[in-house]
Amino acid sequence: MSIVGVNGCTIPKWPVAGESYKLAGKSWLRAVETLVKLTSAFPMAILLGRAGMGKSQVAYEVCKRTNCIYVDLTEVGERTMPNVVAIVTWRLLSRYWDKGAKNRLVEVYRKFGYEGLLSLARGDPAWTLRSALELAGGRTTIVLDELLPSAEDPKFFEVAYILHRVRNMHLSNASFLVTMLPEVYEKIVERIPPLGNFFMHITVQLPDVIPEDEVEDIVSAYCTEKVELARKILAERPDITVRELLMELNNIPSRRYVELVPVD
Repeated sequence: MSIVGVNGCTIPKWPVAGESYKLAGKSWLRAVETLVKLTSAFPMAILLGRAGMGKSQVAYEVCKRTNCIYVDLTEVGERTMPNVVAIVTWRLLSRYWDKGAKNRLVEVYRKFGYEGLLSLARGDPAWTLRSALELAGGRTTIVLDELLPSAEDPKFFEVAYILHRVRNMHLSNASFLVTMLPEVYEKIVERIPPLGNFFMHITVQLPDVIPEDEVEDIVSAYCTEKVELARKILAERPDITVRELLMELNNIPSRRYVELVPVD
């Protein structure tokens, strides 16, 4: 959803991230370029950032530049290895399957749908995923957004172990891009050393706050007329996230905000 103003302004309203939305800001675009390089060379890449700072939108932009499957893990009931593999396989088959193909994976997909794929994933997740990737041809970037939404999740280590298993599948034609909060990253690095050591070489971190010199780039991508308003909001709330800023720009008329915030 977006809001369109009389002068053609289109500011994301809710959800703030989406395939059709623009990505702007030098730091964010640099993150995309680095992630594209990492996913072309490594089995996994980590995108690190505070909630609301643009991880999902960066992931969408990576998808625009690569052969990509995007999975929002909030759509998955229980974050288990079979569920993750089944939904990725489902997305791959939905896009690439050939009605004339005769192999076990396609037959199960055609006859039993998602539940059939889930059954295969429970038995042999590596084979299931590898077979689906072969249908895609070339290299595929698989985005896992919100795999671990909280460091306090009671099943934290069980879910984090999914990353360890994925890494050890040695999928030559795929790379996983995983979005992550700083507190989740820190817990993995501290408590699971093999993953932590690996993460050091494949992690891209977004800014913790919006740089003043990037406000114009970010906001003008949606609405040039609200750049000055955005600067005033940032001056009052220097720790505001990108998501909060865009929502503020939607909810507060420029004139009213100028009246409320004194300018020296």
